[in-house]
Amino acid sequence: MNKSIGFLILVLLLGAVSGLLYTQRDYTYGLDVKGGIRLTYSVDTKDLSKEQRESLGAVRENMVKILQSRATGSLGVAEPNVSYKDPNQFIIELPGATDEQKAMDTMSTTASIQWYHARTVTTAKPAGLYRPYTTAGDEEEDGKPYVNFARRGDSSKLIKPWTEDGKPNPEYQAIIKSWGDPVLQGDDLARAGFESRGDGYIPAMTFSDKGAQKLEAWSRLVFNQGENIAAVMDGVVLSIAPIRDGTILNTNAVIDGKFETSYVKSLVNLLNSGSIPVSLKLESSERVDPTIGSAALEKIVFAGAISFAVIALFLIAYYAFPGVVALMALMLYILFTLTVLKWIGATFSLAAIAGFILSVGMAVDANVLVFERLKEEMKEGKTLEEGIELGFKRALPAIIDSNACTILTSMVLAALGTGPVKGFATTLIIGVAISLFTAVTVTRSLLKFLVATKIGHNPKWYALERSWFGEKYEAQADENPIKVVEKSKLWLWISVLTIIPGAIFIAMGGLKPSVEFRGGYEAQYEVTNKSVSGPQVAESLAKNGLEGANIKLGTGKNEQKILYVTLPPSKELDDAGTRAPAIIAEKGGLGDAPSKGFTRVGPTVQRETVENAVKGVLFSSALIVLFLAIRFGVALGGVVMGLRFGLSAIGALVHDVLVVLGISAIVGYFMGWEVSALFITSMLTVIGFSVHDTIVIFDRIRENLRLPKKGEEFGHLVNRSVTKSFARSINTSMTVITTLVILLIAGTTTPDLKLFCVTMLAGIVSGTYSSIFNASPILWIWDNIVKKTRGEEHGIMGVAMAQAAKHRVMTSRVEDDLIRGNTDAQGRTYGQVKRRAKDQGKFPLD
Repeated sequence: MNKSIGFLILVLLLGAVSGLLYTQRDYTYGLDVKGGIRLTYSVDTKDLSKEQRESLGAVRENMVKILQSRATGSLGVAEPNVSYKDPNQFIIELPGATDEQKAMDTMSTTASIQWYHARTVTTAKPAGLYRPYTTAGDEEEDGKPYVNFARRGDSSKLIKPWTEDGKPNPEYQAIIKSWGDPVLQGDDLARAGFESRGDGYIPAMTFSDKGAQKLEAWSRLVFNQGENIAAVMDGVVLSIAPIRDGTILNTNAVIDGKFETSYVKSLVNLLNSGSIPVSLKLESSERVDPTIGSAALEKIVFAGAISFAVIALFLIAYYAFPGVVALMALMLYILFTLTVLKWIGATFSLAAIAGFILSVGMAVDANVLVFERLKEEMKEGKTLEEGIELGFKRALPAIIDSNACTILTSMVLAALGTGPVKGFATTLIIGVAISLFTAVTVTRSLLKFLVATKIGHNPKWYALERSWFGEKYEAQADENPIKVVEKSKLWLWISVLTIIPGAIFIAMGGLKPSVEFRGGYEAQYEVTNKSVSGPQVAESLAKNGLEGANIKLGTGKNEQKILYVTLPPSKELDDAGTRAPAIIAEKGGLGDAPSKGFTRVGPTVQRETVENAVKGVLFSSALIVLFLAIRFGVALGGVVMGLRFGLSAIGALVHDVLVVLGISAIVGYFMGWEVSALFITSMLTVIGFSVHDTIVIFDRIRENLRLPKKGEEFGHLVNRSVTKSFARSINTSMTVITTLVILLIAGTTTPDLKLFCVTMLAGIVSGTYSSIFNASPILWIWDNIVKKTRGEEHGIMGVAMAQAAKHRVMTSRVEDDLIRGNTDAQGRTYGQVKRRAKDQGKFPLD
């Protein structure tokens, strides 16, 4: 009692502290909620110097800091997020940013000004009159200055920095290359500033001691020769001017020219934020309109509130007093989880919010397992106190094992995913970890305290006879269990029949890859014309040279129709840059429909997404097999025996994966919904949850192997174990299924989130079926094959019985040794050793 009171006080203190901490931080919303720009760049480390490659970690960290500084200083983004991802990518998220071109220009520039001796450009001095190139005027584009050149004697043809299609001009680059090595590099700059010049400003440079020495040595070398010095950044000459006679340059220099004030300030900010030692290559870009995200946030939060209310009603209606206690623990779970997520800086993307709502439904699973076990123990004649103690104790292995598998798959997601996927995985991992604490420890302490204080001491308050979801089968489990293994062929045929429709639609092309999986573009438009249809837009695009479009529909603010247009890679759209959304709208017959977002995915990111999807499924499956092999192998004669359980679980899992793929193909065929990174998220979550239910049954099999009935065969033991777990398998799935149905109907606006909910829903329904009717029969069939080929002693029952016999022999030897140790020289025993009754006849399988 005192221990329970002490723990209750601790829980209350934790709740109070958590509530206080919760109010001290705001939520950090993802780009899909807040709107903004996400850019993915790759770098080629071959461009780094030998010294830089040797300290690659420090170079990467410095680049992250520089990019972060650019986002805040030059772009004015309040909370940018810059992260490095192996093997060579930088992911930049700019919440609230809207100018995609400015963001790309600012983040991709090396911000390294190089100063060259323009030795191939004509000068006014006799030595420079006959050089091959001459300057041909200054221009600017979008406020950025650049110098044109021409061949001496042919000023009619300008040599500009870019070709007509916007690519770097090779001839222009050849001019810069002809100047040889630069006099000064970007790291010779100490700081940048600006000076007033007429009615504007010009950039002013202050060099480091080393840089000043270089500049002075060079200016003395060309003293009074009128040589040109050129300032170059990112392959573009910003300024070129001759050195005046009698001038020795050293610490300071200015870039002459007429510049827009905004450009000068932006350039100075860039230079002061630091230069990066290698050029960045844009691999993907995404612009998200905030209005879609705000509407989606309202809906998903509303759906989460409904889901919580339904779960609360279920707990109270079905489990009565324990349900009220579980509800209190669930509210603490929500508070603890949100507080932790706030304080670790987790990003609340739509997927992460959906993951949190889903974790609330999953957090109830542990309570369901405990309360069903409590009811079982009390029906067998245990007192209320004994029932609570045994209910928690005997449900704990299944709870830990099943949640461990969910955490394993989520860790794979977190390692391989980016953006929303990583946010979902992080939320789920933290949610599952905290739910273990609240659902088991907090619920147990509260319940024991309330029983000890006589508040919850009436057995009638525990709804022992309430059996709405199959508990009636449990009463007959010992004598007349469900015929699972005897009808294994029937169950497996049902599984095959559920796969066939989806396989047909996969063959018909229903499984549509998103822009992440095939590369290309996805443009989003707000459509006011209700007569506009997907097929109509796709046909119009094809007629105008943009073939292969897939169209899907979503909703925005005030239920406004949002059209999502996905297109494969196209040179025309590549060359169009930020004008691509307008070109798609024009060619698709959408006129001036407002652009609500645009995503561009290059081949590197596309290839990586496909590889990560395959790795995710394989790694998750391998980790689950390894975990189950070790977990069950320790109890059942080694890892090889444990592999039977692990691979049987994966055998059932194959059915679930195929069902999910089939359902995705069906809705993809009719609705145009595409397989995206969120689909892979749902697939891996299904893998974890499917094994969750399987473990509940396998743990009951392991427990029953400790005390098999006399003469019982393994098939009957499996039937008995499945029957005893039938109701709790349904109940644990039902809360998550309910949550997903509510999210699908009331909480999702984007096609990706809708498909996420549909595939999760299909996977969990399928996983519940396969856990009951596939996993255990597969284990039984495998066991029969082993017994026929190697003998009865190699079957699971044979190994369990052999271990039990070995344990009894070892126990007897220990007792004999103890008794001999208590015998005097005359052979008289002066002490007695007895085994505790609760240890007699039990197998050492836990």
